[in-house]
Amino acid sequence: MDGGNPMIPPMFFCEACGGEMYPEFYKGVHGVEYRLSDLQETKKD
Repeated sequence: MDGGNPMIPPMFFCEACGGEMYPEFYKGVHGVEYRLSDLQETKKD
């Protein structure tokens, strides 16, 4: 398994439309917590 970048939340793709999907809350194996609201704020900037 690739370690990836722990600062980027996991992302999935919708099988129906191919759009991006993110979990509302996710705690990674390294203890980093991701919240969808944080991601949305980042995309606004």
